[in-house]
Amino acid sequence: MKAQVAIEYLAIISFALMILIPYALYLQSVSRNLSEENYLTIASNSVQKIGQISDWVYSQGWPAKTTILIQIPSNVEEISFNGKMMNWKIRTSSGISDIYYISVANLTGILPTTPGYYNVLIQAIENGVNISVSTS
Repeated sequence: MKAQVAIEYLAIISFALMILIPYALYLQSVSRNLSEENYLTIASNSVQKIGQISDWVYSQGWPAKTTILIQIPSNVEEISFNGKMMNWKIRTSSGISDIYYISVANLTGILPTTPGYYNVLIQAIENGVNISVSTS
């Protein structure tokens, strides 16, 4: 009798695990995808904000400048400025995603890849716009 009860409990627990384990794996996959989408959305918003404000500051000319608050998400591999293009490389489970903005101005500057909120100084210079983390 005790052996039969033990086998029945084992069968019930095995059946429950057969249902719960795939469900848990599915939820983990969905959570990871949502997290990556969130990082990409944050990066895209920050790139667009910097780009649009850079265009505006450039249209004002020297000595125009402004400071904006942006968020740099985790998984940022590189932030580069190449001529009129700003490019952020974001690591995802499927590889590297590029998020870029093409400005009307030549862009120069340095931004960190460390996650966090930063006050970014966008300043018109002679031949374009300089973008850097504000020290004040």
